[in-house]
Amino acid sequence: MKRFLFVLSLCVSCTLVYAQDSNSELLKKLVEKNVLTQSEADSIQGHSIHSEDKNSLPQTIGKIREAFNTPYMRFGGYGLFMYKYNDLAPVKHNFEGRVIFLSMRGEITPNLKYFILTEVINPRLHEFWGEWTPANEFNLRLGQMKTPLSLENQMSLTDIEGIFNTRSVSALIGMTDDVQRLQNGKNNTGRDVGIMAYGNLFKTQTHDLLEYKVGLYQGTGLNTSENNNSKDFAANLTLQPVKGFRIGGGVYFGEAKYLKPEYMNSDDTEESNHVRNRWIVSSDYRSERVYARAEWIKANDGGISKEGLHGMGLYYFIPQKLNAFAKVDYLNQNKNTNNEVIDYTLGINYHFYGPCRFQLNYTYSDYSNSWGERNSNTVLGQMQIVF
Repeated sequence: MKRFLFVLSLCVSCTLVYAQDSNSELLKKLVEKNVLTQSEADSIQGHSIHSEDKNSLPQTIGKIREAFNTPYMRFGGYGLFMYKYNDLAPVKHNFEGRVIFLSMRGEITPNLKYFILTEVINPRLHEFWGEWTPANEFNLRLGQMKTPLSLENQMSLTDIEGIFNTRSVSALIGMTDDVQRLQNGKNNTGRDVGIMAYGNLFKTQTHDLLEYKVGLYQGTGLNTSENNNSKDFAANLTLQPVKGFRIGGGVYFGEAKYLKPEYMNSDDTEESNHVRNRWIVSSDYRSERVYARAEWIKANDGGISKEGLHGMGLYYFIPQKLNAFAKVDYLNQNKNTNNEVIDYTLGINYHFYGPCRFQLNYTYSDYSNSWGERNSNTVLGQMQIVF
């Protein structure tokens, strides 16, 4: 039986090759007899080759997407698989599936849209909003979304240069180390429930000069009910005087309910409302090969003054394929006691298929004595699959 299948496969292969050669010979004869011009024959041959390429991987993926996606409902997502080494950790080497996000978006009408984003490994709804987009100058979004503060916070994990968010952004813009986590025990990933108006103004031939975002939020983070009678206010303005170069700033005024931790030198014995205010200045520049970003953040958490500052530069050795970056990040969790840390990070990103990439980061963390941690070395590797 195996011998029969082998012979059959060989015959089919030979037939296909013979058919292709016969087509080439036929076209050659038609050109010699002036039935076809050489350019017409080349066009026919090229069309045949193009037809054979229709089953290539990108086109196959495109067909699958078309089969499962419509304007009303489009699916997507991404997964991150990470390796971590830390020279001070009890377990120095660790592999883990970090996150798997699934998304769904669609247009109910041309001006009514929605978006849903959920995480699978640690099941949780991250985003669920609807928006009305009547004009480029004014749009309205309602639901659970990213707060309009910090250029980095507006970026997906699939787009930022590093494997993790910058520490100063994570600590001051509603992520892992923000006091907002103290009231619900969650990494709120820079997101909250609220309503936001946004738009772009003063359109030129190449870009919009001004972008604005302003909103009201509960201030309690992801999937958490309101716990006080105040709402938080956020606003951000970004000016783009030259295409690719942006500079702007924003503010956040609100409250968070929590029990103050030790580093805040607190004598609290029960949870209470504390001021949670932010001021930020941001700038970035993007071209085909270069991307640079800098952000300065000042914060007031319950009377404790905090500050963050980071700068990053990235260069593409091969456009859209291979880049390397360097980043310096400073965070002071309590300016009264100089509770400081500086992270120095080097990284490489290789995009092996579209937004899918391999990442490698090295970070040296330099802690002040008041922080209470030893200086450390961390190596991170990550595979990113976007679908």
